[in-house]
Amino acid sequence: MPKRIRMSLRLSDDKRDFPITFVPAEKKHLYAMAEAILDAYRDTIDYEGEDLEQTLDELKRVYKGSYGPLMDEASFLLMEENLVKAGVLVCLYRGEPTITYTFTRKKEQRLGYATLLILKSAQTLYQLGYHSLYLYVTVENSSAVRLFESLGFSEVPLTTVTEINID
Repeated sequence: MPKRIRMSLRLSDDKRDFPITFVPAEKKHLYAMAEAILDAYRDTIDYEGEDLEQTLDELKRVYKGSYGPLMDEASFLLMEENLVKAGVLVCLYRGEPTITYTFTRKKEQRLGYATLLILKSAQTLYQLGYHSLYLYVTVENSSAVRLFESLGFSEVPLTTVTEINID
């Protein structure tokens, strides 16, 4: 099983305008999100052989609160018509805003969408009174680790046995 680390970003009053329009990650977009997540994760270190139905089931677990309540106000998608290009889903995991999924379709990668989505979530969370944003990332996913570090995330210690054994 790949090793994951926990990272944290200290939120600040970073008011910015975004050059693209985001839409809320509403439940009505689950199928389109599942397609995008599967496209983004397939053939990566984080891909575990899921098919579309399994990916859809995982998203349903996110929306049912398996990782803490979904923070609708801080979860966003970048869409073109009915196609989800990229997204970020944030849950209140153990009382802390935590990025549960961030994903970008392969042909849309390296265009800055993940950066903009994470910054939008961070800005929204700060406005809601939160001071930190967390995530868990697979160590071997070096491009994701680099992205998160470039945004100011830094590794923080795992604090419980459950976190140490996170799947």
